[in-house]
Amino acid sequence: MASIQPHTGTLGLRLAKHLLRRTSYRYTPEAIDNLAGMSVNNAVDSLFSPYTPDMTEPLDYLTGQPFINSGADLDPPAGLENFRKRRNVTAWWLREAQLNPGIQHRMTFFLHSIFVVSLTELAPAQFYDYLDLLRFYATGNYKTLAKKITIDTGMLRYLNGNLNERESPNENYAREFLELFTIGKGPQIAPGNYTNYTEEDIVTAARVLTGWKPTWDRPVGGSDEYRDPDTGITRGRPRAWVHDQTDKTFTDAFNNTTITGATEDADMFRELDDFVEMIFAQPETAKNICRKLYRYFVHFNITPEIEADIITPLSQTLIAADYDLESTVKQLLNAQHFYDTGDADATDDVIGGLIKSPMENWIQTATFFGLQVPDPVTDGEDHYHGWYWRTVALVLHESGGMTFFRPENVAGYAAYYQAPGYDKNWFGGSTLIARYKLPEIFLTGQRVLLSGESTATPLDIVSFIQNSGIVSDPADGAEIVDNLIGYLFAESPQAARRNYFLNDVFLDELSLINWKFEWQAYENTGDPTSVKIPLERLFTALISSQEFQNN
Repeated sequence: MASIQPHTGTLGLRLAKHLLRRTSYRYTPEAIDNLAGMSVNNAVDSLFSPYTPDMTEPLDYLTGQPFINSGADLDPPAGLENFRKRRNVTAWWLREAQLNPGIQHRMTFFLHSIFVVSLTELAPAQFYDYLDLLRFYATGNYKTLAKKITIDTGMLRYLNGNLNERESPNENYAREFLELFTIGKGPQIAPGNYTNYTEEDIVTAARVLTGWKPTWDRPVGGSDEYRDPDTGITRGRPRAWVHDQTDKTFTDAFNNTTITGATEDADMFRELDDFVEMIFAQPETAKNICRKLYRYFVHFNITPEIEADIITPLSQTLIAADYDLESTVKQLLNAQHFYDTGDADATDDVIGGLIKSPMENWIQTATFFGLQVPDPVTDGEDHYHGWYWRTVALVLHESGGMTFFRPENVAGYAAYYQAPGYDKNWFGGSTLIARYKLPEIFLTGQRVLLSGESTATPLDIVSFIQNSGIVSDPADGAEIVDNLIGYLFAESPQAARRNYFLNDVFLDELSLINWKFEWQAYENTGDPTSVKIPLERLFTALISSQEFQNN
């Protein structure tokens, strides 16, 4: 059986790699070594330490000045200036993700993959506020976030909540809130009846949600009236005069609950609260959220055994915590099943059982090898435009099949929800080349798939091997290969595969003695030419390998 019981003892290298790959974008040798010496419980706890952003907001690289809280009116989203500034928000988030040693950015992206908006539909400050709201509740209360995201200006805009009025109800957000964000459909048992709710419930929910309007002038207005008291983030505005003020009665899927209609602006918050509490009172809501957590952190395949042994007890923890995410995620990350030790086969499907997204693929490579990119303050155009837009967004993400922060539809990214492929959706005939060209992009500083330079400093693999500390004796070629494999791969490959990387790729028919002489010559002369070629060949083979794609 799959065990939710806590895994005990010291993590060690194999499990430390697994935990860090699944929970943080900052995948470094130092972090792996640090976690490896910890107990499971202490290692998981360390990932939840608060993270203070290095930069509180992005800069406009044309002026060198921050622009989110500058008082500039950044609405509507159209126009070249806002196009540029939305890209800057994305670049800022990705940079912070690489600096954050903990789980907060991973959890923020998890929430984004559920409470989906597309940055192209929003003004830059609205998109920043949306990300800020997800960050605020990244390890906080899912139910509270469900209330606040409903009246977030970006969400109101993206799912037409701003068009939902009593004389012309718009069911778009109500439908997605039930199906995707909270309780989920369940098996269809009759036309318009999805077990967990009905079409009639969607109609009624839309009536509850009428009358909310975006705060269009953020941050020009700056009034506390339009800022959430808990987060300080700009929120939408209640307008009772276009709200359906009548009482709303739901079907027996929700125990025929009646929610009293609000007749004043201030009372619309209470009506929204009643609606969300009603949905989260259903046990299936917690199970649906836990299934999403499981597929994000553990594996896509939820068998009847996993449903009974992992999802059900995990959902009970979530309910007992009143939908607090931290305690629930910690239980999952501490579980024997997460480390593949809760059943008879400790190597069957969890560790290395997911395929990395294009973002995970490049970002964990960059943090592990310490890739240097232009500074956002002193070299803003190369940072925001040259690296994060022209190389990361257009080559590593889009050519790799990931429209980052612009998922293909409101359901999010297919890898997290679309059966039967799930994470295999990252692989396709048109997307593989970007993944396999990643080593060349890092080593040359060129965009490779598109013309021009990436603006990142080419990776100096010789300096990394010499100074990173992962190899005690760089003159020992076998140690180089074994240690790189040991850190980079989820599982140790079979002997034949290891020998392929050592003899066929790295040594290329030379001997370990030849490598030792070449390294000693480099140390004596300072000329890296003879050692650079085999090390770059090894780097390319490892990062392009099937084993490296597994998370």
